[in-house]
Order: sequence, then C-alpha cells, then structure tokens
Amino acid sequence: MNSFDYNPTDHLNQILEKSGSIEEIPELLAYLNAYKFQLNKQIQHDVTQYNSPIALNEDTKELIDNIKKIKAKSAETQGSIVSMTSSIQELDKCKKNLVLLMTILKRLQMLIDANKTLNSIISSKHYKDILQLLSVVKELLTYFKPYRSIDEINQLNLNILKTQNKLVDDIFIDFEDTIVNKLDNDQLFHGCEILELIDSKYKDKLLNWFYNLQLKDIKSIFNNFDEAGSLENINRRYMYFNNTLANIHLNYMDMFPKDWCIDLELSKIFCTITKQDLTSQLNNSIPSNNLLDALTKTLDFEKNLNNIFKTQEFNQIILKVFEPYLSIWINEQDKLLHSKFLEFYSVSQIPTEYSNVQSHEDFINVLKINNVPNISNSSIELFKTFQKILSLIIKLSSGSILIDLSKLFVKYLNEFNNKILLPMIPNNNENLNGIEPIKYLTMILNTGDYILNNINDLQDRFINLIDEPFKPKISFETIKDVFIELINKSIQTLLLKISNDLQFSWRQFTNNNWNNMEQTVEISNYMIDYKQSLINNCTLILPLIIREGYIRNFCDKLTELITYSYLNNLKLVTPLSIINVEQIMSDIQNLKKLMLDLPLYSNPSFDASNKEEHSNINLKTYTKHVEIQFNKLDTVLKLLLTPTLPIDNLIMNYFQIIGDKSTSNFVKFLKLKSIDPAQRFKYVEIFNLQISYQNTLMEESPILGVIQDDTPSVNSNNSTPTPTMKSPEPEAKSPKLLNANFQNNLKINNFEKNLRDFALTGETHVNKFKNFGKFFRKDNSNSNE
Repeated sequence: MNSFDYNPTDHLNQILEKSGSIEEIPELLAYLNAYKFQLNKQIQHDVTQYNSPIALNEDTKELIDNIKKIKAKSAETQGSIVSMTSSIQELDKCKKNLVLLMTILKRLQMLIDANKTLNSIISSKHYKDILQLLSVVKELLTYFKPYRSIDEINQLNLNILKTQNKLVDDIFIDFEDTIVNKLDNDQLFHGCEILELIDSKYKDKLLNWFYNLQLKDIKSIFNNFDEAGSLENINRRYMYFNNTLANIHLNYMDMFPKDWCIDLELSKIFCTITKQDLTSQLNNSIPSNNLLDALTKTLDFEKNLNNIFKTQEFNQIILKVFEPYLSIWINEQDKLLHSKFLEFYSVSQIPTEYSNVQSHEDFINVLKINNVPNISNSSIELFKTFQKILSLIIKLSSGSILIDLSKLFVKYLNEFNNKILLPMIPNNNENLNGIEPIKYLTMILNTGDYILNNINDLQDRFINLIDEPFKPKISFETIKDVFIELINKSIQTLLLKISNDLQFSWRQFTNNNWNNMEQTVEISNYMIDYKQSLINNCTLILPLIIREGYIRNFCDKLTELITYSYLNNLKLVTPLSIINVEQIMSDIQNLKKLMLDLPLYSNPSFDASNKEEHSNINLKTYTKHVEIQFNKLDTVLKLLLTPTLPIDNLIMNYFQIIGDKSTSNFVKFLKLKSIDPAQRFKYVEIFNLQISYQNTLMEESPILGVIQDDTPSVNSNNSTPTPTMKSPEPEAKSPKLLNANFQNNLKINNFEKNLRDFALTGETHVNKFKNFGKFFRKDNSNSNE
C-alpha cells in the first residue's frame, strides 16, 4: 500500500473472494473511514512540523513591524501630552520660585531685624539676651552663606562680623575689669558662651589670658633665678598654687561654663610649668635631702590634686621628672635599712615568753598556756619596712628603679640571713645541749619559712607593679635558695641535737650485757631512756614549729635517722645471737609505736595515754613512711635470724630477703652475723657462684647500702659516735650542714649581748661535722620497700 503504483484490485479480490463477504461491506467501509481519518490526522501533523520554521520567521517579522508601529504611536502620543502640559509645568516652576523668594525675603527680614535688635542691646551688656539674639543671627547668616555673592547680603554679613568683633572686645574688657577690680558680674558666664558661639579661638584666647593672669605671680616669684624657685622651696610653690586654686573655686568658677573645667586645666598648666622648672634645676647638683623632701612634697601635692578632682590624671605628672634621679632615693632607703639592722642586732630574736624559760617542765607549761609563734620579730619588722618603701616608690615610678629596689631588698634579706639567723646555728656538739638550741633552731626554721613566703609575695607584687619591659629582670630566686638552705640546715641541726642526746642511750645499748642474755623482756633499759630522750626533744621542737609541712618533714627525717642509726649500731653487739636479735626486734616495735604518734606531739597538750582525742588527725601518709623505714630494720633482723649453716640456705635467704648481688653488702651481713673472718672467704665464694644462677637480683640494696663498712670504735667512755654515712632524705633540696661561728654557750644574755659584734666579724667554718651533711642526702636507688 505504500508504493506509488498501488493496485487495489488485488486487495479487493482477497476481501471479496467469498459470497458472504458482500454482507461485511458496511463494516469494511467503517473501518476504511476510520483508517482514512487517522491518515489525514497524521498527514496534518507532519505538514505542521514541516511548516513550523517558516511560520516562526514570519511571526518574528510581524512582531518587529508591530513594535515599530507602537513606538511611532508612543512618540506621537508623548508629543501630544507635552503640548498639553507645558503650560502647567511653567506654572509649577513659577510657584516654587515664588515660594523660595518669599522664604528668602522673610528670612532676610528676620536677619535684618535680629541684627538691628542685637546692635541696639549690645551697649546694655545683657549677655544672656545678646546670646539668644546672636544665636538667631548666626543661624540665619548660615542660611544666607550661598548668597554672599549678592552685594547687599555680603554687606549685611560684614556688618554682623563687625558686631561680633565689638561684642568680643566688650566681653574681654568686662572680664579684665571684673577680675582685676574684683567686681561682680553675673553676665560673664553668658559672655563665655557668646565667645564659644562666635569662634572657639576666642574661648582659647580668653582662657589663655585668664590662666596667665592667675599664674603670673607664681611665674614671677618661683622662677629658677631666685631662691624662692629653688628645689628646697618647692613646698612653698605648691602652697601658693593651692591658695590660687582655692581663690578660683571661691570667686571665678561661676564666671565660666562647668564643661570648661578651668580649675582642672589651670592645675595641669601649673604642673607642666613646675615640671619644666624642676627639669632645669635637677640638671645641677642637688643635695639628697632636698631631693627627698621635694619628692615627698610633690607626691603629696599630686595626691591632693587627685583628691580634689576625683581623678588619677595627676599621678606622676610632676614626679616623672624625678625618675632619673631616684637612685639617690634608693641610697637613702639603703641607709634607712642599715639603721634598722643596727636595731635588729641589739634586740632578742626569741619571743620574750620563751627567752627566760630554762627548764623542760617550765617550757611545756608555757607552750600549753601561751603558745606564741616562735618567730623573729625583726623579720616581721623588716618586711613592714619593705612594704612601706615599696608603697612609696610605686607612687614615684613603675620603671627600672624597681629593679634597683628589688636588688636592695635582696641585699638586706641576704644580710638578715648571714648576720642574724645563720650565726645562731651552733657549730659544735657542746652548743647543742639543753633547750636553748631548740629555741633558736625552731625560731630560725619558722623565720626562714616566714621570709620565704613573703619573698614570694614580694616578687609577685614587683612583677605586677613594674612596667612590662622590665618584668623579666625581677628575680628573687637566688635569695629563695638561701632561705631554703637555711630551713633545711635548721632541721638538720635539730636532728643533730637529737642524735647527740641519744648517744647516752647508744652507750647503754653497747653495754647491755648482750652475751649473758637468757631471755627477752618487753623493753630494754636503753630503749626506755632512748624513747624518753626522743619525747623530751619532740615535745618542745614540734609545738614550736609553726607550719605543719615542716613538722611532717622533721618527723620523716627523724624516722630515717633512727633506722639508719640502728642499722649502723647493730655491729656493736658481737656476737649477735638469736635471742639478741629477738630482743632488738621487741625494742624496735616499742620504738615504732612512739614514732607512729610522733606528729601528735606538735600539740603541747597531747597525752599518749589518751590518743582518742586526736583521732581526727590524718597520719596516713606519715604512717606509711614509718612502716617503710622500720621494715628495713625488720628485714635485716629477720635475715640475722637465719642459721649460719648450711651456707647455701643462708645465701638463699639473703637473696630472698635482701635481693641484691652486692658482695660488699653480703660481707656486711657476714660481719653482723659475727662469722669468723677466716670463714668469710668460703661464704663469699659460694655467694659469687650462686649469683650466676640468679637473674632477678638488683645491683645493691639500699637497706644494707647505708651500713658503714668499718665498725665504729668505742672510746674509753664507751660512747658511740654519731654515724656519718649518708641516708635517705625526704626533700631533695636539703643542703649539707654548714657550720657558722657561735658563742661558747647559748645563754640568752651573753648571746644577745655579743650577737652583733659576732655577726660583723664574719663566719668561721669548721670541719668537725662536715661529714654529717651526708647523713641527709637522698638515696634514689631501688629498695624492697
């Protein structure tokens, strides 16, 4: 059917090949019509798609033609409208110009009338009314500024300027007449407002005239060429100005507007003039007394101005000129502090409540009744003086002078240590007897702590006050170390005193007839005296120490001292039998009970038989420390209970209990076991052999490491010298004990009488206790604690 030479006969023969097909012709025609309609619709759609580009071009051309026609019609319409409204626009312009002209003429009339009225009342000098009219004239004149090219307007402007100039002259004349002749004129206040309204330069001119008039006498009297203007008369200058200022407040404040602040500005000008005069004077040689007096008077003057005006603007406004010369002031403070120290040398550093107490019982009663802080009053007075000096200097300067002042403070803190506190530390055992050393050593400890805390506060205050560029140069670290060393030295010397007091008990320990001991007792005689000696010392020392931290530190070190001493004195018992070891263990348990309660003796009223009252005190960390230290003793004593034979068992027990492979420590143990020197070689040989099979042993145990190799000799009096080996120390910064010269006795009268002379002769170091400083060195090696 789609070919161009289509022949329908073939299809008709197919459709009508049967006789019954004729009856289906109506249905066939309906189908053909439907198919024809569908074909027509498809043909129309295809034709439309084909013709659409052609139609678009034609539509575009038609649209362009329509737009041109509309523009032409619009132009024609606009021309018609303009021709119709041109007359109306002309009328509007005429109306606007007429209104503007009427406004100008009206304001011009107002200006002329106001100026006329102003001229008429100028002679009356009623400045309040004049001010109102002048304000109107100035406002109207501003309106006519664009029209000054018109001769009449310009002439009117010139006339008004002449009127203003005359008004200015009149006001100045009235001011001069009123102030010079001391007349009353309540109109001058408004005259000031008129001057400010006309031009601010007239305000400045009036104020300059007024300020010069008020300061004329001061400039004349107190110039640098007359004696009245000298530095020593600076206070007269300030007094004169104060009178001038009072006169202004009384007579002239109502003449000027408040916002002009004439009194404040006049004060600033006076300060500037004074500063200039002082600058030229200070270039010459000035006596220090005059300079210090001028500083003080200037400081008071600035403070007074700040109080009057409720401001801080006058801080150092004049004083700044003194800053390059403040070194003279520093020298004066040096002299002041030196004189203070002369007073300190002549007074007792011990509180009077303690200075006259001579017996232990009386001292305990004083502590119970009146437990005053055992601190040097001179140290308190020293820091009060420091604060006064610092409070004064910050009003003078916050610059580099504070660095010099901090160095001055460090100098005298060092002197306080070297010439007052340090010489009080005894330099030999004889001076450690009795209760006098306790008074002085605890006072030194407390004073050192007080000074150290105040140094920290002082350093913080300096850093807060000084200018930013100088902050890094403020340092008190060196002097802090000095007093840290002093504190540790006082604690060490207290321990040395206790060690000396325990020598009698150690002699008893040596002479205890250990070889004939058949059974153990609850406590040995030597231990009774040992404990009593500790109690006698600690019941005085601990209540006198103010800071709880130092009480704990002292108790820690005392515990270490005792365990160290015990370990080194075990060798004095030869041979050391099993029953001897058991007795010593019993004694140590008794001693341990006392040591656990030791910090409680800081309360003078503490009763060991009624400890429940003090059960609220936390001793947990201290108890742990005591347990660790006494466990060292228990460890050695348990090892000493090991039978001498068989050798292998003894060595294995050593490895298990001590846990090191140090041959020297093992030899110390053999000496404590009193093994014959001839047999020791065999023990050591087996020990060295066994070491090769032990991989977990430490190099050297600190428990036996503190025991001296050489057995101390016992003198003819059976006294036991104080141990000199090192022992662990709780705080790392504790120094070795340095010995300063001290009087032959510590009786208070002789001590206070000779203290100053002694301090000025310097320190003489001796070597008798040189090794004792090792006693407090910290040992950081591993232990079995």
